[in-house]
Amino acid sequence: MNIMSYSLPISLIRQYCFCPRIPYFQELLKLNPKRPQWVKQGEDLHQKQQKVFKHRTLKRFNLEQATQAFNEFVTSDSFALHGVVDSILNTQEYIYPIEFKLGGSKPMKGQILQLTAYGLLLQEKYDLPCQMGFILYETRGKTHQINFDEKRIQQVMIIRDKILNDLENSYMPDSPATPAQCTQCEYLNHCNDR
Repeated sequence: MNIMSYSLPISLIRQYCFCPRIPYFQELLKLNPKRPQWVKQGEDLHQKQQKVFKHRTLKRFNLEQATQAFNEFVTSDSFALHGVVDSILNTQEYIYPIEFKLGGSKPMKGQILQLTAYGLLLQEKYDLPCQMGFILYETRGKTHQINFDEKRIQQVMIIRDKILNDLENSYMPDSPATPAQCTQCEYLNHCNDR
């Protein structure tokens, strides 16, 4: 794999936080296991949110004057990252990414860092400050504001570099995943030590 010209999908930052082996299986081995049911449910949620937001104000974000777009593709050669942001809010002075999540009530580390990475690329693409974003949970109707501080940005870069290093060296990392995590993983059958 030629890492010098490689762009890492931002979703792998979230996946790496769940289990560091997922990028290895997905990107290096190119395994394509059957997608879990919740992936389809997540796709359905994104379509539903687009319809719902046509009839809602942006008051929950305190950004009523913003314009909203969905499925915004972002890419960056300088960050070696790319992905599709579920939604963005643009006030002409600031830009904000939004991620829709089906279940949960509290943002997990991987979700926060995924959102932070989207913020970095949106800031570069639009040349507007991006200092925070939002994670919305469908099942509980919760909206969480996530601030992009220097520590979170640094964590994104560290994880990106770890993934790229593992891929370049064809290295399958150790996994701290719990049995509960493993039973959710579509790559379970490929982990020989699980």
